[in-house]
Order: sequence, then structure tokens, then C-alpha cells
Amino acid sequence: MKTRLEQAMQSHPLLPPVLEEAASGDDPVYLVGGAVRDMALGLVPKDLDFATARPYDMALRFAERFGSKVISLGKEANSTYRIPLEGFSLDWVGLPGGSIEEDLLRRDFTIDAIAYDPEKDRFLDPLGGFGDLAARRIKVASPTAFSDDPARIVKAYRMLAQLEGFHLEETTLALLADQRDMLLDVVPERVHAELERLLQAPRAGMAFRAMAGSGVLFVLFSEMKTLDGLGQNGYHHADVLEHTLLALEACDGTPAWLASLGLQPFPPPRMEILRLACLLHDTGKASTRTVDDEGRVHFYGHPKPSAEVARAALKRLKFPNAVIEEVADLCLNHLRPLAQLKTSPRHTALRRLIHSMGSRLDLLLALAYADKSAALGAEMDQNLRGLQALSHEVLAMAASEGPALRRLPKLVNGLEAAEILGLQRPGPDLGLALDALMEHQVDGDIATRDQAVAFLHEWRKEHLR
Repeated sequence: MKTRLEQAMQSHPLLPPVLEEAASGDDPVYLVGGAVRDMALGLVPKDLDFATARPYDMALRFAERFGSKVISLGKEANSTYRIPLEGFSLDWVGLPGGSIEEDLLRRDFTIDAIAYDPEKDRFLDPLGGFGDLAARRIKVASPTAFSDDPARIVKAYRMLAQLEGFHLEETTLALLADQRDMLLDVVPERVHAELERLLQAPRAGMAFRAMAGSGVLFVLFSEMKTLDGLGQNGYHHADVLEHTLLALEACDGTPAWLASLGLQPFPPPRMEILRLACLLHDTGKASTRTVDDEGRVHFYGHPKPSAEVARAALKRLKFPNAVIEEVADLCLNHLRPLAQLKTSPRHTALRRLIHSMGSRLDLLLALAYADKSAALGAEMDQNLRGLQALSHEVLAMAASEGPALRRLPKLVNGLEAAEILGLQRPGPDLGLALDALMEHQVDGDIATRDQAVAFLHEWRKEHLR
């Protein structure tokens, strides 16, 4: 492994000149952390981390050398000084313990506690990180690693999602479960930063299943706890939590079923949104579960509370508003593709779907398929085939008619509509009327303002006293 690491360091497009330049200074410089780990695994790291006694001075020097700038990250006493470059970044940190050996002993995981000393051309591995790399093992560096910084709890699962074939070591798993409540003291911005990277990693579903096993999931997303053991109907073989995890795992890697829907692979930020929607799409089932006189379980209207739960949870975790709205909209509409299989006239319903979903259409089709593939109940195979055919049909229609459907003008605004309807204030009736108007506009029955006004007058006569 060390031989492969040395070769990777020599062939890295940026590292050799940086180490050569650093060697000409007065202070020792060490390559540390994830960069060493990734190169040992045969990867090409984009972020290179260096430890030195005077990190800010070194960062300034390299910023001038590469014509870049220095960005300060973190608290002043323990800042990271980043130099952004095209396709790469150089991060410079200090040596809090006064030596590289002390610094490595304070790190989070053994596989991140390896350093390279270019001056002496040697690797420093005080915690056996090379052995854990060979065993594909994520092992905590010390019993106090999580209490020193509880955000490392989420990082453990992020690494599990990122590193192919790795597993969490038994002692580390026990510590994660025992100290999970410490996450409540971590500022949500730090939790969000780790979750974002986790959700964009190849094995996010597997990592979330591991979080459910340790209970960490329920600390991060308390809303998920009510799904554990929540029984479902004959269309499902598992409770809501297990169904959710299966849907999420269906999105691990680059799912082969995307091609069967006529969809291209999603880039990592879009996969993040799809996976969040898989995670939260059924959270409303806890508040809508009913059992009829014949013992059948129902979850009538659960998409709306699911969207509300998604908004609240993601807002609490400081996700961007754009992400929150996309995920909530997907949760709200996740049953629509399956409903289209039984809707007539089909062409009209698909045009409304294209109009209302806009750029989220492809994500909705993927969510519906992942959701149904995790049901394993009655009619699953038939529904999956139907969703495949539907996806090709609606994507073809979106390619030909989508631009025109998405550019449909607003013929009357809400205040004008309320006045026409004789309403004193906005409310449910106004929403119903505007939805009906939109459907007729999408169908091509209404194209002018005069037609829209006439329609609202008729709607008032039929539906309002």
C-alpha cells in the first residue's frame, strides 16, 4: 500500500511542486488527513491538507505563488486557511499540540491520522491507519474523539457512504450509539455540511441504514422515529421505516433502473435532492394512518403532511431554501406518476404533470420508481412496468410540448380572481378555482384573459353561493 501511495504522490498533478516549494521554507510541512488516505486507496484527491507551525504565513506564500487568495475557515484559534485553485484546493492548518505526532493523536479516525514528512521522506502512522485502510475499516482514533467534536459522529457515516467497501469497526459503532445525543449540541450548519456530502456520496442509502441501526438517524431526523414499526397495507411487505430505507438504498450508486425510465444519471447535487425526497416522502404516514372496519390500513392524504414535515426538518438542519422547496414539492407529488396509470384522458393528465412539475419532472419519475420498487407488495411488478412506460411517454411529451407548457402566462392574478369570485379574502375556494383555471389553460381550452375571466364567473355560479 505504501508503494502505491508513493507512486500516487509522485503522479499527482499538484502535489510534487507544492512539496518542493514547501521544502524551501524554514518550517516543516506535513501532508495530512484525507489526501494521504485517498491516495493510498488509489484515488486522486482534489483537496490537499497540510499541517505546519505557521499556517497563515504558508498560505499567503502559496497564494502568491499560484495567483490565488487565502480564505479563512473556522475559529481564529484553530483556523484552516484555504487556497482555492482550478479543480483543487490547498488547506493549511496549525499544529495545536506543538508537533505532528501530537496532532495525529488528536484526529478523528485512524485512517485520517497518517502524515507524510517530505523532509525526511517518511510516513507517520501512530494509530495503525495503514492497517485499517487495508482492512477497509473506519475506526475512531480515541475514546474521546466524538466527545471532543460530536460532528464527527455524522462524519463517520459520511465516510461510510464515500469509501467503497468500508465498514464501521465494532468499538466505533458502540461509541456512535452511546454518544449520539451529543449531536444535539452541534450547530446545525456543521451537521448540514456533513449531511450534504453524505447525501451526494455513492452509498448514502447504506449509511442511512447504519444510522438507523445506531439510533443516530432519529437524533438528526426525529420525525423518522414514528415510522419505526408503523405497519402498512397489502401493497407493502415492511413497516414504513424499512420501506423508506429500501427506497433510499435503491438510489445508491448510479441506479441501473434510471435508464429503464429513459433518464440520464443525476449529478451529485440532484442525487442529494432525490435521496432526501426518498427519506422524507412518507413521514406524513404517522399522522394519517387509519384502519377501516375490515382491518385494512390506509394513509389518506399523507403526501401533504409529508411535505410539511420535510420543510420543517430541512429548515431545522439549515438546508438551502431551494433544496427545501424541491424536496417538499417531490414529497407532495410523489404519488402522482402512479396515479397517472389509472387516469383518463391520459394525454391531458400528463400535460398537467409536465406543467406543474417543470424542472423537477425527472426527479419525480425517479422518486416514484424508487418508492414502488421498495414496496414488494401486490401489483409491484405491474406498477414498475407501468411507471417505465409512463416515464418514456411523459418525457417524450415534455421534449415536444414542455417548453410551451412551462411558459403558459398568468392570465389573472390572485387578487383579480378573488374579486371576480366575490371573495373577501384568499382561502381554499380561491385555490380550487385557480387550480381549475390552470387545468383548463394547460388543456388548451383557455388561452386569453377574457376566457379566463368568463371561466371564473361560471365557476362562481357552480361552486359558490
